[in-house]
Amino acid sequence: MKTLQEAIKEFKKNIKKTDYGKVKGNKDYLGVAYRLKFCREFFGERLQILTKSHELSNGSHKFVAEIFLDNNCLSIGESKQMHNKEKDFEKTQSVAIGRGLAFLGFMGDEIASKDEMEQFLREDETIDDKATATPKAQINKTVSQAANDWIAQMQSVAKHSKSPLYFEKNLTPIKDEYKDDLILIAADPIEQLRVDTEYNKLKSQIQNKGTNGR
Repeated sequence: MKTLQEAIKEFKKNIKKTDYGKVKGNKDYLGVAYRLKFCREFFGERLQILTKSHELSNGSHKFVAEIFLDNNCLSIGESKQMHNKEKDFEKTQSVAIGRGLAFLGFMGDEIASKDEMEQFLREDETIDDKATATPKAQINKTVSQAANDWIAQMQSVAKHSKSPLYFEKNLTPIKDEYKDDLILIAADPIEQLRVDTEYNKLKSQIQNKGTNGR
């Protein structure tokens, strides 16, 4: 039976420049469809993906994609609907699946997919920009919960970042998703200190891992 490690190795070996897609700013990202196609062909029915959507207070949706291999959940990807145009609901679901596969190890140079960056870089009005929108973090979360969620995201990103620089780059698109949470955390010195401490610890671990691997 083929292993996950073998799949990741083959995935990275077979990526060609033509598999990447250009996004605004002339940067290259792999699409979700490329990652999903490879995993489906490699694992067949051993791979299962379960997605759930949660409606937020402002009418948008948050997707959670759970990636199962041999009936074991090995990765979770999340995304938040930022726009309310045609197909944005479906695109948000795809982004969550792409993040889940990336956290599992199926990524190029970036965790973010082409689909995610296209959503992130769009210049039309986001749902949270509307005057009627109420910040979800202030309604649905305590400061401690917001800090725990952000720490969990940092830890997931750190697992797949080969250097502190990539750690920073991979966190950038996620920060917009958690904008309200980060504002909430910043207003609490104790929780902000807890987040900063974990952030610095993760950067040190990545640095040490890179040094020891040389």
